[in-house]
Amino acid sequence: MKKTLFAIALATAGFAGVPAVFAQSAPTQTAQQGWYVGAEAGYSSLDKGPYNDGNVAGGIKGGYRFAISPNTSVGVEAGYQYLGQVDARGASGDSSLRSKLEGPTLGASLRYNFTPNWYGEVRGGAFYAQGQGLTNSDDPSYRRFDRTRYYAGVGVGYNITQNWSAGVNYNYYDGTSKGGNRGVQLQTNAVTVAAEYRF
Repeated sequence: MKKTLFAIALATAGFAGVPAVFAQSAPTQTAQQGWYVGAEAGYSSLDKGPYNDGNVAGGIKGGYRFAISPNTSVGVEAGYQYLGQVDARGASGDSSLRSKLEGPTLGASLRYNFTPNWYGEVRGGAFYAQGQGLTNSDDPSYRRFDRTRYYAGVGVGYNITQNWSAGVNYNYYDGTSKGGNRGVQLQTNAVTVAAEYRF
């Protein structure tokens, strides 16, 4: 009888310790979930056809992020990007030959928290390119266009508080008109510093 009581007591103590062990080994929830807004500013560069220069760039975005694991979240977001104006080669100061690219975006982002503070992110989606510039041809002409293209990018950031974070991003925006290589070629790279607020 004493052996049975001792075995029951030992088993009870063992089962009582199981939740504590699992609590210690369970991963900490670092992925964010909820609504967010953000803004970014930086430098865009264009090196195609008659253009080879850069300008200021910036944008805003907002969306909702879903936590899909303790460290990973997926965001659905919409925004607007301004990618600057660039002078044509050899036409500095001639605004009639200057390129311009901007437009709304709709896409998704995947964020992974390496630690509670540091994260990496990839993003991509549709970019409704509203552009103007010289065509890439032997006899260039100036055109305006509106066309749905795409964007993609990567970034790294730091969660300053539970609600605020800051990061650095690289994004590529495909701003090409119809006409293939002979159309307006405004494929733009942008490096920006970003801030985000989560509700």
